[in-house]
Amino acid sequence: MKMPELKIGHLVSRLPIIQGGMGVGISMSNLASAVANAGGIGVIAGAMAGITEKDIATNGLEANCRALAREIRKAKEKTAGIVGVNIMVALTHFAEMVKTAIAEKVDLIFAGAGLPLDLPGFLKKGDRTRLVPIVSSGRAAAIIAKRWYQRYGYLPDAFVVEGPKAGGHLASRPSNWTIRPSAWRTWSGMC
Repeated sequence: MKMPELKIGHLVSRLPIIQGGMGVGISMSNLASAVANAGGIGVIAGAMAGITEKDIATNGLEANCRALAREIRKAKEKTAGIVGVNIMVALTHFAEMVKTAIAEKVDLIFAGAGLPLDLPGFLKKGDRTRLVPIVSSGRAAAIIAKRWYQRYGYLPDAFVVEGPKAGGHLASRPSNWTIRPSAWRTWSGMC
């Protein structure tokens, strides 16, 4: 059975598979590069990326940013495929992690655990990193798209929509994650 490609901006994944970003040292360069080499999108988790760094307890910001940069570089050395990062908006050092990922020329940033309302503001002219918010409702998608377009003239490159089975932490009832046609009309009206 031939599976369809997944296109996000200029990126084309041979398989429509995005590996989840599991934090605290689980989704790192080895897993992300293996998924990317298999034709999917490999994802490095930003949450406690520096868990094995000696100074994680005393210098969390630097340890996590240093580890994230190293893991992105290692993954990119091991694959010509697509490598992304998952950075939770709720992280104390969200902005610094995003800047690190963009500086390392990661292909995609997946941002959830909050509304990444100012994410496009980190991109500079010429950056090719694609931005993908993680949402659990059509309303959240519409809010993000409207804010990004009004402030930055930028629309999300894609959305990850998580439902009630997304680790048990989102959208307790189906009405929370169903994207209503009115939300799409609002979003598409901005294009």
